Parts: sequence; C-alpha cells; structure tokens
Amino acid sequence: MKSFDVAVLGVGGMGSAACLRLAEAGQRVLGLERFSIPNTRGSSHGATRILRLGLHESARYVPLVLRAVELWDELGARTGHALFHRVGSLDVSIPDGPIFTGSLNACRRCDIAHEVLDAREVARRFPALRPHPGMQAVHQPGSGFVVPEAAITAQVNLALAAGAEIHGHEQVLGWDKRGGRFEIRTDRGTYEAGQIVVTTGAWLGKLLPMPVEAERCVLGWFAPARNAAHFAEDRLPVWIVDSPTTGHFYGFPIHGIPGFKLGRLRETPAPAVDPDERRLEPDHEDEADMRAFVRDIFPDADGPILSMETCFFENTPDRAPIIDRVPGEEGIWAVGGFSGHGFKYSSAVGEVTRDLVLGRATPFDLSPFRADRFAA
Repeated sequence: MKSFDVAVLGVGGMGSAACLRLAEAGQRVLGLERFSIPNTRGSSHGATRILRLGLHESARYVPLVLRAVELWDELGARTGHALFHRVGSLDVSIPDGPIFTGSLNACRRCDIAHEVLDAREVARRFPALRPHPGMQAVHQPGSGFVVPEAAITAQVNLALAAGAEIHGHEQVLGWDKRGGRFEIRTDRGTYEAGQIVVTTGAWLGKLLPMPVEAERCVLGWFAPARNAAHFAEDRLPVWIVDSPTTGHFYGFPIHGIPGFKLGRLRETPAPAVDPDERRLEPDHEDEADMRAFVRDIFPDADGPILSMETCFFENTPDRAPIIDRVPGEEGIWAVGGFSGHGFKYSSAVGEVTRDLVLGRATPFDLSPFRADRFAA
C-alpha cells in the first residue's frame, strides 16, 4: 500500500491548487479525481471565470482575491501562458441594489481602484451594454477573468513536477482511521495518508457531514447579431447586472470559444440536485431565460445560440464557503461550498490549505468559513 502525507480528494480548481502548494512544501501528495483532469462535470470549466477585486458579496473576500491575483500572475509567468486577463469589471444595478452598494462598499473599505458610472456613461464607454435609465455601475479596472481549464492544467503539471502523484478516473469509496493514519479506499486500490483534504465541490456533502448541495446552472454563448467588435476583450469588461425586469446575470467578453458568454445567478438557489444523477442538458427553456436578459441589456448580442453548458454551484445555507477541519475529525479538512464565487481565489485557497494542513498561521481571517457555524 502506497503511503502519503496528504491525500487531496478532488482535483479541480481548489484541489489542483492544494496539490501544488502542498507538494512544493515538501509533502508527499496524492491527488484523486473521479473524472478527467480538467473536466466538464463539476464547477471548474467553461473557458472563463470572473475575478472581481471588490466583491459585492462581502469585503471579507478581498484579501483572498488580492493574493489570488498575485498567484495567477506568478503562475502565468512560470508557465508562459497568461491565466488572469485584466479587462476590468462592471457591477450594475439600481443605486440601492446589493450589487452596486456591495461592490462600492468593498472597494471603499479595501482601497480598490474604482469609479462610479451612471447608465448613460456605461453605454457610452461600453456600447454593448444598455443599462436601464437610473441604474449605476461600479467600474473596477483591475478586475478581469481567469481561464479555468488552463489554470488547473498549470497547477497540476507544476504539482507533478514537484513530486505529487495525481490520479484521474479514480473514485473514492471511503476511508478508515487506523493508528492515527487514514486508509483510503477507491475503485482502483487502497492508499494510506496522514491527512485528507476534501475538495470535491458539489460532491463534498456526499463524502462529509456538511450542508453543501449541488445546484444546476446553465451558461450560454450567443453570436452577436451586430457590432461584434463591441464584445471583444478590449471593449467589454466582465460584468454583473441585476436588471429590474430580467434579474441577476453575469458574463464576459468573447474569449476562448466563440460567442458572448453569460449565465444567471439566483439569489435563492434552484432546488438541489444529486450530482451523481444524470445532469439535465441545457434546453430551449434555458436559452429563452438567457435570451430575455440579452434582449433587455445586451440587445446587439441577440443572435443565434452557439453553445450551452451546465455546471454545478456547490451551495452552503449562507452561500459562504467552508475552509476548516471537519468537527470531531482530526486530520480531515473540508474546502468547499463556494456557492458559485470560488474559482477566482482558488489559487490563494491552495496556499491557505497548505498552511492549515501544516499547522502554520495564515494571514487571512478564516473565522467566517468555520465548519461549526452550521452546528445549530
């Protein structure tokens, strides 16, 4: 039986970062992924992922994001391929809406470069976007997007070079603790590890007693019907828009694959699904939902649908992640429940995971992410 210091279960955005940082810290690392690396089965695909510096969700995430940007730039320099693209960001809503006020408060509190634009100025600078009169936007020039498949690939290749052993297409069945170490059973074999880090995304709640549920989400790529140049990276930032008529969506300039990408974010998650059940493929109803928003806010993008993909959000009850030791389980760590806004700072979470596993102090306040906050 092979023996390791740490086993990382799930090698997506979080798991690949953890494998890299632990291996570079001299740990004997085993990474186990039940699907391909990378894959389209979880939450770490789709060509682009938003990275905003001042997050409307909470200013408490800003230190993680700032460190993540440094790490994405460093990884890009090491691999020769840019992983973070600084195209700026727009958070657009009515003036007293949580998207605008939350983003503005986070920027002010954390001294993030930004400016406030009214609807007319947004349409003048970024003509692809047509906000409703009276809407306002927070523009952050330092924000942008991360390319998830390339990021995972870079982190896994560097982890392998640092000595990690990583397996794809190997499903974890369970584990037992024997004499202070863990015996991990998979559908291919048995391994021993001193500690376990669970980064299985939508499957985390199936491996650990944690309130993490999977939500099916759909992404769409539309061919602009006119003025396609307005949707290029040098003309359109990443954006989040909460429309008074069609709701809360997010999206990107054209990058990676053809078309203008967007998806809906629900304030109240859709009913939970079992990630092991066959996922419902995107359909005409999904397209109609996205197209209604496109016609409302991005009318020039109302062309043919080019691609649609499903992904999972891994939601906790308060939509904040868990980054902590599993209560009552010495040596087992839960890193998940990022509720649709985690990939942007996964590189920094890899360092945090390394520090927790090795018993080091971390520079971040992790108290909002404790696992025992759900105990009641």
